[in-house]
Amino acid sequence: MKQLLSLALLLLALPALVLSQATTQVSGVVTDPSGAVIPSASLELENIDTAIKRSANADASGNYAFLQVVPGRYRLTVKASGFRTATVNDLQLLVNNPSTINVKLEVGQITETVAVTSEAQMLNTTDASVGNAISNKPIVQLPLNARNIVGLLALQPGVVYTRDGDTDSRNGAVNGGKSDQANVTLDGVDVNDQMDRQAFTSVLRMTPDSVQEFRVVTLNATADQGRSSGAQVAMVTKSGTNELHGSTYWYHRNTVTTANDFFLNSSGVARQKLIRNIYGASLGGPIIKNRFFLFGNYEGRKDARDGQATRQIPSMNMRQGILQYRTTSGGIATVTPADIARLLDPRGVNQAALADMQKYPVPNDTSIGDGLNFVGLRFTAPTPLRWNNYIARADYLLDSSSKHTLFVRGNLQNDNEKGMPQMPGLPPNTVTLRNNKGIAVGLTSLFKPTLISNFRYGLTRVGAENSGINNFSYVSLRSLDQFFGTGRSFANIIPVHTFAEDMNWIKGSHTVQFGGVFRSISNRRTNYGNSFHSASANASWLTGSGSGLNAPFPDMASSQITLFRHAMADVMGLVTQGNAQYNYLVDGTVLANGEAVRRTFRSDEYEFYVQDTWKISRQVTLTAGLRYSLMPPIYEENGQQVSPNIPIGDWFNLRGALAQQGRSQMEAGRISFVPKDKGGRDLYAFHKKNWAPRLALAYSPTQRTTIRAGWGMFYDLFGSGLMRSYDATAFGLSNSLTNPAAVLTIQTAPRYTALNQIPAGLLPPAPPATFPATYPDLFAITNGLDDTLVPPYTMTMNFSIGHEFGNGWFIQGSYVGRQSRRSLIRRDAAMPTDLKDPASGQTYFEAATQIARLVNAEVPTAGVPRIPYWENMYPNYTAGGLTPTQNVFNRFRANQYDWTYALYQMDTGAGQGNCAGANRCSKLGPYAYYHPQFSYLSVFSSVGGGNYHAAQVNARKRFSNGDTLDFNYTYGKSIDLRSGTERVGSSSYVLWNPWQPGLMKGVSDYDTTHLFSAMGVYNLPFGKGRKFGSAMPGWADAIVGGWQISGLWRWSSGFPISVFETGLWPTNWNNNNWALWNGTPVKTTQNKNMSSGTSSGPGLFTDPERALAAFDYELPGGIGTRNGLRGDGVFNIDLNVAKRFTMPYAEGHSIQLRWETFNLTNTARFDVNSLSLDISSANTFGRYSSTIGEPRIMQFGLRYEF
Repeated sequence: MKQLLSLALLLLALPALVLSQATTQVSGVVTDPSGAVIPSASLELENIDTAIKRSANADASGNYAFLQVVPGRYRLTVKASGFRTATVNDLQLLVNNPSTINVKLEVGQITETVAVTSEAQMLNTTDASVGNAISNKPIVQLPLNARNIVGLLALQPGVVYTRDGDTDSRNGAVNGGKSDQANVTLDGVDVNDQMDRQAFTSVLRMTPDSVQEFRVVTLNATADQGRSSGAQVAMVTKSGTNELHGSTYWYHRNTVTTANDFFLNSSGVARQKLIRNIYGASLGGPIIKNRFFLFGNYEGRKDARDGQATRQIPSMNMRQGILQYRTTSGGIATVTPADIARLLDPRGVNQAALADMQKYPVPNDTSIGDGLNFVGLRFTAPTPLRWNNYIARADYLLDSSSKHTLFVRGNLQNDNEKGMPQMPGLPPNTVTLRNNKGIAVGLTSLFKPTLISNFRYGLTRVGAENSGINNFSYVSLRSLDQFFGTGRSFANIIPVHTFAEDMNWIKGSHTVQFGGVFRSISNRRTNYGNSFHSASANASWLTGSGSGLNAPFPDMASSQITLFRHAMADVMGLVTQGNAQYNYLVDGTVLANGEAVRRTFRSDEYEFYVQDTWKISRQVTLTAGLRYSLMPPIYEENGQQVSPNIPIGDWFNLRGALAQQGRSQMEAGRISFVPKDKGGRDLYAFHKKNWAPRLALAYSPTQRTTIRAGWGMFYDLFGSGLMRSYDATAFGLSNSLTNPAAVLTIQTAPRYTALNQIPAGLLPPAPPATFPATYPDLFAITNGLDDTLVPPYTMTMNFSIGHEFGNGWFIQGSYVGRQSRRSLIRRDAAMPTDLKDPASGQTYFEAATQIARLVNAEVPTAGVPRIPYWENMYPNYTAGGLTPTQNVFNRFRANQYDWTYALYQMDTGAGQGNCAGANRCSKLGPYAYYHPQFSYLSVFSSVGGGNYHAAQVNARKRFSNGDTLDFNYTYGKSIDLRSGTERVGSSSYVLWNPWQPGLMKGVSDYDTTHLFSAMGVYNLPFGKGRKFGSAMPGWADAIVGGWQISGLWRWSSGFPISVFETGLWPTNWNNNNWALWNGTPVKTTQNKNMSSGTSSGPGLFTDPERALAAFDYELPGGIGTRNGLRGDGVFNIDLNVAKRFTMPYAEGHSIQLRWETFNLTNTARFDVNSLSLDISSANTFGRYSSTIGEPRIMQFGLRYEF
């Protein structure tokens, strides 16, 4: 409690700071019994809990409005001469949720008072925003598995949910938008995850007992709210009141009441240990009644728990150097160490590699790997956790007239989490420490009833450190998880300062809002992630992509080739790929291997808006707004940044233009790097045209019906996420260089000696360290930023009809649409070009596809006809008396399906494919298609786009006692080119063929046709003061009264997924393709005991062998079939049964016992991302290896409230 007391004292010491909070508003019309307006009526709005009052007068049209109101419970009093005074009691005003309360006065004396009943209004008659607000009662009473308030967003229509805490980019996608575009505020201050922008995340963890209200807008936020194109989430911290109120609580989970994971159970592994205790207390009350209030909350959590992990490890045979493969006849063939020495290399298997393989535990899971040489290990291990959370808030009324109110809120948290070990019995791979903290201060000033100011300042500081277990360079064996952990240490501190001002001015029937916000974001990073070299036994790095490893075994099924090559390279210890990491400072200093990279990135954001809400009539309201954003490029504040001499986007376009003219890539020029202080450019251009208009029309033909339509333009948040990408391999300063592929042979490749010994001569040398510096011709695989990128934007539209029925029911039907433009997507700027032959008009992809079809048809060389493209572009490739076309055919046949390698041999220079030395270059010479500096250059570019259209239905019921029931359904479709967020790695979510980006178009990875969600809190109508048994004695009420049921329900149709091919690169040098569906119907099912090859278990297909036959290897230039299959979706029911006992000594004091069950039905739905869908893995094709949700967990709670 010392930290909580210190925090409270800190808040009390800050009265000089000013800032504002998340607010709301209430408006309406005052009329007489005939419906005529009553001008100049006087109104008073009183907060029931704090007695703070505000006054206003109706205008000549009878309209009134109270703006910038603190959310809470209110009483509205309306007076006018000649009419009885009307009082509307217990108004629940929710954050960012405008309420309309029309008051009809009765004729009589002003001294007479009439109580007017007003149910909590669910109609939005002001704008077209789509969303919902949730008050404290359901927040506390709902069974929230993760106790994450922002996670309530998942219960809104159009929101994709996978599981609590899931970092999957599908999780949290809203109405077709990417999951990193949500904007989360706490008391009006930014609390977003600036680095990863994970969905459902506030970096200041709020507890259910500390949140007064939660409001989310999922589409078409107004100009004062819409910072990004995703959901706008607003939370308000609970305040103290005139009455002392508080709670103490304890929640407990135990292994005994937790079900086992589906796959742990099937692997014979005991259920994970889970002992979780969550405990805390809250207290709020007056320091000075009606003037000064204080609230505080402490919550702790301790987990003695096990995590689970899967690892791909060598089979028992592989550890002895014995390999297996499936033959074309369906049998299993065995290759012994003697066979390897006789057929491949006299040195045979590598004893050092086998000795390290023998350290692995015994496998227990056949759903992982190929079921022959690579198999699975599924295990549990301790992952203890300890969290401490402190929250406090002070509210102060600065003057007796209630014109100026101040609040100060502070948060502190200290977290310690240990991650999974790499293997059972080893220390954890990482230990995570966090000490996030924040403060917000707010001042609301009522200069006059029609002019209100709301000024806010906030500091949200993230402090995190991940201590990794690995601090040396290492060698890995491909397709095997390392025996020792390879996690590296990382630390960052991210302070975010927010300054904002909102002004509200009422002028007649117009409510004008204007203001702005400034955010200053700093990201201080210490990163060891790219401070060490590495190497790999990678069969694909050998000549012929390792085809020599399977050449002596002609009876091998084609689906076995890729993983067999990997297994053979591993047992032979062929260390073929070296990854050198060199880090620089702009002064030329080369950081030593193993030295941390320290950088501080900065970004500033400026936003301004103006908005007019015009109440044209009682029934019609028009809202028009404009938001303007300025987001200067991120920069490294110490000058540690360089830029390419040619903008990467321009360089890419130049490469494409040269190809269309039939010219060589050597004419594109070479990339060099220039420091910022020597004439270098920003990381990307400063875009100053970010105007975002918003328009909404609300029409209420009756007081219970509203028809709304809206359109808005929103700019995506971007920049902060790019810091992570730039820091990982800062283009030009952090060089990740790989030795050229296809140079080493089985005989010349160096052999494995030890985990931490990289063979000499394998690593490429460091590039020049003096800037400006030209990148060497290393045919490198790296990533950077496209400095021609511009801010992505989205246009959203909606149309809805809502009606309030009797008994508190509200039903709304909506159309919701989104059009995303200039979305950030990674593309390979070094992709080999689709070089055009000016003479024939053919392009490379067209001609290469013709050749590939002939190869796949097994046409003999003599039967290959002349193809004009090859005859014109390769006139000198006439070896062996063959035509150029026939020689190209033989080159492609020798590298069947690995078409980019065939081109590599015909296009690259000495030290690589050496086309000149072999007399197989095009007439343009080496590097007509490829570029000598880069074989793969992954960059973020503004070339994406997508569309989303949906029908949504919302049904809500509000009970008079505060109980609630919400039901949501969405029928929609989302289409895009790629679905990744800014945090993805350099090889993830890439446009594999950027010359034809439209090939990637398909349903989004997070597309689900049907989405259902529901939540409810219901107190049973039995007991004293209830509908049934209202007069029963206390002893009977203790038995049958005070029972409550609350719950959450989520269901979705299946997520899409693609079949893919590994170890082959038909189109892109560094990225494998999806497989190509050949049109054969594929039947999918929720088959929990599918037999596939040598293994059985839950799978996607009714007939895996037939499904496999429906997919082929892709042709040159193609990308395969994207998201052509559907697997499981989500199904989850969380239920709470609670019993409340009222204390005999005080009616306001009670004890509640809670029994919460998460995944009530213990339903196992399987994650499509865990499917084995590699067409080279026939033995496990279609097998699942993990579920999309957790097994059933029970939690027991005890709460004391007063």
